[in-house]
Amino acid sequence: MRPLDHSAMVQIFTKMDDARADWLALSRVATISPYQSFAFLAAWLETVGRAEGVSPFIVVARDDAGAPEALLPFGVIVRKKIRIASYLGGRESNFNLPLLRPGAGYDGAKLRALLDTAGRRASTPVDLYYLRNQPRRFEDVTNPLAFENAQDSPSFGYGATLPATVDALAARLSKDTRKKLRRKEARLAEYGAVAYEHRARGARAAEIISALIRQKSERFAVGADFARCDMPALLQRLCDRDDDGAMELHAISAGGRIVAAYAGVTRGHRFSAMLNSFDQEAEIARCSPGDLLLHALMRDLVARGMTHFDLGAGEARYKNSVCDETIELCDALTPVSALGRVAAPMLSAYLRLKRRVKQTPALAGAYYRLRSARAA
Repeated sequence: MRPLDHSAMVQIFTKMDDARADWLALSRVATISPYQSFAFLAAWLETVGRAEGVSPFIVVARDDAGAPEALLPFGVIVRKKIRIASYLGGRESNFNLPLLRPGAGYDGAKLRALLDTAGRRASTPVDLYYLRNQPRRFEDVTNPLAFENAQDSPSFGYGATLPATVDALAARLSKDTRKKLRRKEARLAEYGAVAYEHRARGARAAEIISALIRQKSERFAVGADFARCDMPALLQRLCDRDDDGAMELHAISAGGRIVAAYAGVTRGHRFSAMLNSFDQEAEIARCSPGDLLLHALMRDLVARGMTHFDLGAGEARYKNSVCDETIELCDALTPVSALGRVAAPMLSAYLRLKRRVKQTPALAGAYYRLRSARAA
């Protein structure tokens, strides 16, 4: 911990555990997603973050009594000699938000000043803040770090408010859709008894994680990336918890063979899907095991009294079929040093191009094919 400005009571923590007490205190009152929970980000930093060379840069501002009123869960990574501060959680975090105490008065101007103070006075100054995938509003609360000049993120987020009963959830589907799902389940049953599993633990959780990563590797050629960034360790570590940020694993199997899986994190009454996969064998894929599991997962959430559900960032047909909320995401670039001011326009141009590609179907298809080819 290094005090930056005694009058402003601003501090930087370079170790997660040093910020734990402040983090947990603000978590109880702040509007955040499961991805800002201490448990999730501590596990991410110890696994994926460490593999990617991320150093914690956690900014805490206090009131006159010394109580925390704002916490920015950042980490620093060096790219081409540029020190970039971003939200902890990397690509695994679909929604990024600050932890702010309600009524503390943190508007955009005050947060810009906080960013500037922390960035300039750190022991090793920050060149640029790159604040990606920020909801402009989350659970009806405006995000003041989504500055007015922030640009739209390459993709939207997708979510839904869940009904009170499973019958009400089923009523959202058309008669034709329900019939198609029953036919697909019957076709899948030709490979053996169909079983749905929710919140797997222990050895079974490890089996589902292995199947999920194998299936994603077959589809997107990302298996090597997952192994390199220690994704299996992150998933397993989060599965061993019961608090906010804990991981849930859901799967569907046919004849004992795992044919689709979902991994998601929870906070309160919200479930955020982080990863999903399905078996690539053509005949099994035609049964749409991912769709079958998605609907079973939502039924399980409703039965447990969960009220919010999201499928993260990125466009996909299956998301539109179950989500009635489009979550606008934005990226804010805030330079601190001269080097950061040079880098910011180039990064901004890249992000605009990426959004154009992702929002143009023909270009998006080519983009994903190229990404898969490069990862192979």
